Amino acid sequence: MCSYLNLGERLTSTPLKAATIKRFFSHIQDVKPTVMATFNGDFFDFPFLDARAKVNGIDMFLETGFSKDAEDEYKSRTCVHMDCFRWVKRDSYLPQGSQGLKAVTQYKLGYHPIELDPELMTP
Repeated sequence: MCSYLNLGERLTSTPLKAATIKRFFSHIQDVKPTVMATFNGDFFDFPFLDARAKVNGIDMFLETGFSKDAEDEYKSRTCVHMDCFRWVKRDSYLPQGSQGLKAVTQYKLGYHPIELDPELMTP
């Protein structure tokens, strides 16, 4: 499944197929974000998306401008990619087992997300 949230819109969640990848890349082209924030995007989201795009004959760099550099970070000339997990690992002073997204939102942001059954998010 691929899920993403654009401010002011509802969560989009669909099976990750060629049409979904093209839709997501098209969304990036339409919105033209100047900053894209992820949590562990350099080590999971972007590599996974890049690999799935390649399997489907889609070049992520040509479609979005994002590619991996020599430091294993996904960057673009037109959009800053901020991988929040890198900040958590470097500056949060949270113990190793408390560096997940849920723990960080609770400890650092004081936000306690509502747990949802994944089955409730799909049609």
